[in-house]
This record gives sequence, C-alpha cells and structure tokens, in this order.
Amino acid sequence: MSYAGESSIEARVRAVNADFGRRQTRLFVTFALIEGPVLLLLAVAIYGFELIDPEIGIWFIVAVAVIGGFLMSMLLMRLVQARARAVAQAKGENPLF
Repeated sequence: MSYAGESSIEARVRAVNADFGRRQTRLFVTFALIEGPVLLLLAVAIYGFELIDPEIGIWFIVAVAVIGGFLMSMLLMRLVQARARAVAQAKGENPLF
C-alpha cells in the first residue's frame, strides 16, 4: 500500500516496518504461550501437588523467569538488528554495518 506522492523507497521501508511489527507480535505471543504454561505447571507442581519443597521450588520459578527474560531479550535484540538491516537494505544503504 503506497500513498500518493510516496517514493518506492518509502513504500519499501513501510513494508519492512509492517513485516517486522508482525514478527515482533508473533514473537511476544509465542513466548507468552510457552512461558506462561511452564510457570503455571511449575507453580502447580510446587504449591498444588507439593512435589517440590516450596522453599526450593521458588528458586525454580525464579530460575525459569530469569532464563525466560534473558531469552526474550536475546530474541528481541536479534529481531531489532534484523529490522535495522532490512530497513537499510530497503533504503539502498550498505547492509554490512
């Protein structure tokens, strides 16, 4: 979708931004659909069924949350870098930066 008076470069940049917006949304939804049930199962196993002592189990929950946060940060940084490269390529700039 291009607008009146828009150059093809602007249209390509707009398309790249829209594509990466969809990718970012898909990343967040997928991550939430995986991380949420994992944390829920851990909480149910610790506090519901008492399979793990709660004093130790809380550290499992913290570990999963920290690992999940680190993983989310890594995936998001990769996505941002890929978006920057794609925008530069759409503008015709040197993609090797």
